[in-house]
Amino acid sequence: MRSERKNLVRDSDAGELFELLLVISIATILINRAFLALTGYPKIAFGSLHIAHMLWGGLLMLLSLVMVFYYWNPSLRRLAAFISGIGFGLFIDELGKFITNDNDYFFKPTIAIVYIIFIVMYLIFRRMVVFHPLSEREIKVNKAIRKELESSSESRWLKGYDYVRSISKTFLMRILTVPSVIPGIMIFFVFTSLVQFAAILGWINPGWVPMENVSGLSLTGAFCSSILVLIGLLVLKSSRRKAVHWFRQAVLVNIFVTQVFLFYQSQLTALWGLIVDLLVYACIDYYLRNHPA
Repeated sequence: MRSERKNLVRDSDAGELFELLLVISIATILINRAFLALTGYPKIAFGSLHIAHMLWGGLLMLLSLVMVFYYWNPSLRRLAAFISGIGFGLFIDELGKFITNDNDYFFKPTIAIVYIIFIVMYLIFRRMVVFHPLSEREIKVNKAIRKELESSSESRWLKGYDYVRSISKTFLMRILTVPSVIPGIMIFFVFTSLVQFAAILGWINPGWVPMENVSGLSLTGAFCSSILVLIGLLVLKSSRRKAVHWFRQAVLVNIFVTQVFLFYQSQLTALWGLIVDLLVYACIDYYLRNHPA
């Protein structure tokens, strides 16, 4: 089996294609749910027939497959990833209808399940790309293909995506390179973690820390995250890098445990907590990459 896989050639753009698929899928779900809420959940119906947006998602995923099968151009493969991202987002958004007996689109755990699916996809894609680098043969084949097709022009969609992606990364890097930004975000993260720890133990009761109607699993994840932050503070004096590593583990617990069950509990309102966690993680990742020792 391994010898057969050695004969297969992977795409050097696979990481960007996976990233594009995930980003567009998540954006599609958020935009679709926001649009439906603002418009009163309209239906595309013909008499007694109702065309669910899951079907449009399947059609877009089929279209992307046809593009990949029919064309070889790297730019078209990226456009296919963009279209399949929209299709998968529309498809998975209606998951609640197909795991309930009453076809309940508003089934409460749906968002948490979708969130877990995207986390698993991210971990699988990351393992495929990061932990299995291309061989010299694969690199040569990719270079040869791109040299043959380098004169092909990219679509406007891809140019737009590349522009937005480049601007976003540049903007984020500019923010993170400001001397006081990363320390400020780290202080904020540590402070909120300590307040969260004290609130869970019942020592304080700040109004901005949600404690009511929060599942025990979310509280357990938050408690474990706070413990990891405390460990980071204990080792901070001996090694700042080790402390940041502990902070990183705390953020990952928040993302992979606490936020999952917050999404189950409060649906999309937990999105803001996830955004904060991702920002903190970006700061930590930037610090560790630029302070290797």
